[in-house]
Amino acid sequence: MFEARFSFFAVLGFMICTDREGFSVLCLLACLLHELGHLAVMLIEKRPPSSVRLYGGGIHICGGSTDFAAVSAGVAVNIVLFLIFGLIPWEDTNMRLFGIINLLIAAFNLLPVGELDGRLMLDKALVRAFPADKALRLSELSEKIVMLLVIPALITLVFSGFLNFSACTFLFFLFAVEILEKI
Repeated sequence: MFEARFSFFAVLGFMICTDREGFSVLCLLACLLHELGHLAVMLIEKRPPSSVRLYGGGIHICGGSTDFAAVSAGVAVNIVLFLIFGLIPWEDTNMRLFGIINLLIAAFNLLPVGELDGRLMLDKALVRAFPADKALRLSELSEKIVMLLVIPALITLVFSGFLNFSACTFLFFLFAVEILEKI
């Protein structure tokens, strides 16, 4: 099953309308390659996904294998692409930019929040190390801590000039749309 939510097209439209250097195409390509990493491991394990969902946060493959290899494969693809494109001194700045975008996508996906890969990997590690109830509490605590750090980080980025107020407003809009779509 394939599902495309409004928030995906809102983000894509925003990126295309505000992109003057072609970053949105590189971001979309990096996201697609990330998800193909997950998909490749799922198919190797003969546990294909049940659906693909496009939403404001990106692309999510639902169902299929949820073992550590499948969950971490997307981040692994982004890290390999960063090593190839971000560290080699290419003459074309778009090649290096593609590497940096992959590093940022890997870092973002490693956050232990929501349905991100970092949350799933942390949950799997905690379940191995602690009883189930304690693992769940630690996982929820780590998510809350990260979310509490995101707000001051965004405020710092706005006041330091790295992120403008409209970008923050747009990010909060995306979170609101995602919450409403899940209700």
